Amino acid sequence: WDNSLPISMENAMVASDQTTTGVCIIFSYLLKVASTKEGKASTRHDDERDKSGERYSYDTTIFCLNILTNVVEMVPHSAKHMVEHIAVNDEGVNAIPWLTRWVVSTTSGFRKSIMKGSFGSQGETEESAGGDELKAGEEGNLVTAGNGFVLLAYLMLEDESSSCSSSSIRDAVIKELPVDVSGASGGIQYMIKTLKAFCNFYHYSVGDLSVAVIAPVVKLIAGLQKLDVVEQRKAWL
Repeated sequence: WDNSLPISMENAMVASDQTTTGVCIIFSYLLKVASTKEGKASTRHDDERDKSGERYSYDTTIFCLNILTNVVEMVPHSAKHMVEHIAVNDEGVNAIPWLTRWVVSTTSGFRKSIMKGSFGSQGETEESAGGDELKAGEEGNLVTAGNGFVLLAYLMLEDESSSCSSSSIRDAVIKELPVDVSGASGGIQYMIKTLKAFCNFYHYSVGDLSVAVIAPVVKLIAGLQKLDVVEQRKAWL
């Protein structure tokens, strides 16, 4: 599994007809911010400017993820088709694999905790979600990963109002997720555990006000759990 990012284009285009849409524009901003952050050399000069730039990148990233999620939720068929056909570089790398690799890369600081099964587990306390398992400075990465996996979950799960299948998107996402030999923490379980930790962190941080954020995510987790059962059965056949 490789979490390297492709070189960004000036604009993300729909490969099928080379037309720019609103989804493409938002995705291109996400791609630009992610690629710039990945390639930025660390420096200790002008700390205030660096912090301001990091905050801007973080806010832009969350904004783009939320907008894309809202579009996929409202018009799933059209949005899924557009995202699935975005090429993120001149070599034609597809948006879905890139997005999955990038979201997983934001979990690098706590990936071992997810893979060993302690992060986001049912027995985890709110305090551990906000402190012991999450290192200082990783809170933003957890929120980014949570929002990213929410978007991927909406892309993967079938929409009841549409007859179109999301199987090709699911296959592309699952292929890029970390693998666990036991099957307990890798693959779709990796998404589930990260989203549970994301919910725990939000509840620990803002208390009852987190309900508006957590409730839809809990529904997505339930959908991913059902999907994971189906994928495991397919693997046994």
